[in-house]
Amino acid sequence: MGAFDRRSEIIRYLQENQRASTRRLSELFEVSEVTIRHDLNNLEEHGWIARVHGGAEIALPLQNEQSFSERQRLHLTEKVNIARAAAALIEPGDTILLDSSTTAFQLAHQLKELSPLRVVTNNLQVVATLSASAGIELVLLGGFVRNETASVVGPSAAEMLDRLNADHGFFGAAGLTIERGLTDADMREAQVKRAMVKAAGHVSVLLDSSKFGQRAFATFATLAEVDHLFTDDGIPAEYRAACDQLGIQLSIV
Repeated sequence: MGAFDRRSEIIRYLQENQRASTRRLSELFEVSEVTIRHDLNNLEEHGWIARVHGGAEIALPLQNEQSFSERQRLHLTEKVNIARAAAALIEPGDTILLDSSTTAFQLAHQLKELSPLRVVTNNLQVVATLSASAGIELVLLGGFVRNETASVVGPSAAEMLDRLNADHGFFGAAGLTIERGLTDADMREAQVKRAMVKAAGHVSVLLDSSKFGQRAFATFATLAEVDHLFTDDGIPAEYRAACDQLGIQLSIV
């Protein structure tokens, strides 16, 4: 088991058991206590666990993740408007990345008139929407299918992205704070999103204003990594100021 997978499992174990000793984790994952201490130090730095005498405890409560169909119905008007505005960035011939968010799914509906395009995604709903579109080349990332989110995740997807270069990447998020950046409820989703951010020449975030000030489980990008933020007029003033300070282009629709 690699370090990323082991740390993910440590978090899951602590979510279920609240607290564990270094010795118990060492026995459970069959690695040395020195390795476990390195894992715990890393997880504490990212705010996911808290160190206690002789071990660690979970720092963040387990967040229930909504299904794709549930998320799709929320703030639908704002998502459609945001997707339409974001589509103006795309030129025929571009290679774009679409993540597993419902706003990226709305953006997929805007792409049919922009071919030729190459679309790289882990979003199965995007694939279903665009698979019959002539002139759009679809690249589906490989890995494990998450039925509840209609997405593909795992190390294979992230490794595939390491070898790709895209003109644009479009991302939704479960939450955005100035301190912790863009976050997702699932570490595996965050892993793929993080690799997408790295592969994208231009990073655009598509986020309705209900997500500002919300913090989900795993960070996949800092606010400084964002080039363009699309949102609605409910964006709080402090985020407008942060975008101005960081040189992020802000589009309010």
